[in-house]
Amino acid sequence: MSKIEEAKIEEVVEETVKKPYTLRDLNDEDIYPLCEIIGKVLPDDMKEAFVQIMSGEKSLKDTGIMVVFDLGKLILKNFSSVKTEMYGLLSDMSGIPVEELKKMPFGTTPRMIKDIFQDAKNTDFFKELSEFLS
Repeated sequence: MSKIEEAKIEEVVEETVKKPYTLRDLNDEDIYPLCEIIGKVLPDDMKEAFVQIMSGEKSLKDTGIMVVFDLGKLILKNFSSVKTEMYGLLSDMSGIPVEELKKMPFGTTPRMIKDIFQDAKNTDFFKELSEFLS
């Protein structure tokens, strides 16, 4: 199968998967819960790497693959400490009550978080936030 055929199949698959949520754009009030979440999830010695990556000062390649893996491991390890804050933010951004978010199909919460960080409209927000944290 050619790469073009594979890409077309992926497009069709992506189009058929409906997300059970819609997220609003980030706004200035979101800086407070995001700073609280980042402050709890990232240990102090890893915050600098995160700031450099988010600000574009350094690429993932520049910071080193091992640092990225360590960062990911530390985020996952500390992620449960921000459960309340994360559900609150996601509820605010989606309009879905926290109790309903908790009952959504497995994988919905990580997908929502990924959507927030990957949305092109949020790039400036995260750039400003990383400069604020540095």
